[in-house]
Amino acid sequence: MSVKIVLDDQVTFLTDPVSPCAGEEFTVSWQEKNIGDEDSVQYQDIFDLDDQGSGDSKELRCEPLAVGESAKRSLTFTLLAGNYVMTLVINGQAPLTLGNVIIDECV
Repeated sequence: MSVKIVLDDQVTFLTDPVSPCAGEEFTVSWQEKNIGDEDSVQYQDIFDLDDQGSGDSKELRCEPLAVGESAKRSLTFTLLAGNYVMTLVINGQAPLTLGNVIIDECV
């Protein structure tokens, strides 16, 4: 089977704070697991937040994962108000759509 890094189904992604405010930093975190039969080498994730063409995309260099090992990954964003679709590409695999995060104008 070789190396297979997946979104760890025991821990889903989350945003901190849960309801981000426009113009303020928030962190997106997720956990990955190597379910393959070989240790991975260093690889890259791409996390995308898209609101009909606006948003942000960031790359994250990930340290190797041994067989059966899990690791928490995090990225920080600052965005305008909007309804953003979250997409994650792990190690060049097909994109995973994780749902939406709504960023409001907070007072």
